[in-house]
Amino acid sequence: MAERRHATLAIIGLPNSGKSTLLNALLGQKLAATSQIPQTTRTRVLGVVDRGDIQFAFLDTPGIHLPKHALNERMMAHVDQALEEADLLLWVVDADDHLGTGEHALAKRLRKLERPTYLLLNKIDLLSKGRLLEKIATYKDLLPFKEIIPIGAKMGLNMEPLWTILERDAIRPGWPYHEEMFTDQTERSLASEFIREKVLRKTREEVPHGVAVLIEQWLEPGQEDYPVDLGPEGVFIAAQILVDRDGHRKILLGTSGEMIKDIRQSAQRELRKLLQRPVRLELFVKVDEGWRDRPERLDRLSL
Repeated sequence: MAERRHATLAIIGLPNSGKSTLLNALLGQKLAATSQIPQTTRTRVLGVVDRGDIQFAFLDTPGIHLPKHALNERMMAHVDQALEEADLLLWVVDADDHLGTGEHALAKRLRKLERPTYLLLNKIDLLSKGRLLEKIATYKDLLPFKEIIPIGAKMGLNMEPLWTILERDAIRPGWPYHEEMFTDQTERSLASEFIREKVLRKTREEVPHGVAVLIEQWLEPGQEDYPVDLGPEGVFIAAQILVDRDGHRKILLGTSGEMIKDIRQSAQRELRKLLQRPVRLELFVKVDEGWRDRPERLDRLSL
């Protein structure tokens, strides 16, 4: 029997490059919230995959950007933590975008780390073969990459060649996580992130980064105030959506409450899939100006 091996891999890159989509594709199920809005991921998210005798610990990270608030500073601290933990680095870039100053700055930072780095050119379904070859030529001299791998995380394109390379280079002995370990995220934290994802998807640029979700109630069968009509296996969740300004609150509520109703129904369906049981979700919107710069609020939100 082959000896067990493992690798810890940080998934890094600029905002909106597809890092969380890649994590979900590698795991084969949804763990990280995704949207077309940059900076959807705010913390370090662990996803564990066991393939034969090899265990992979993937660390999804916030998109690298210049901090403007205390929240952003904490997000970049999560990136630093993941870079310290990781044996291997998966640098995800949007192959349909241009190579800019952000990529050059990140390359300079990674060069100092001297960690094996793989360049994943994501969203190849949007490129012709000729443009893809041009992108490879453009990026290849940024760093002494261990490999350059074109992928389409959303469509699951070219994932098996990526797995083959990662299995080859996972050389640390043993498994650091129990074989039933899947993530370090709690059900509550996943629920809050999936609700926030629906807010971002439904409102797009209208309600930008000044939104957070706080789980106020999580009631199981047998607990006081649990709705008996929900059944003996359900869960009741009440969540507060925090926004920076009253204008955002009005957008979230929508005309006659239609927007918040749409968000609630969409998030409730997602949570049923996540938790594999009946879910009843109630949402409330609260204006909390400046929450992104208040440490005590960030602590309560686990950010």
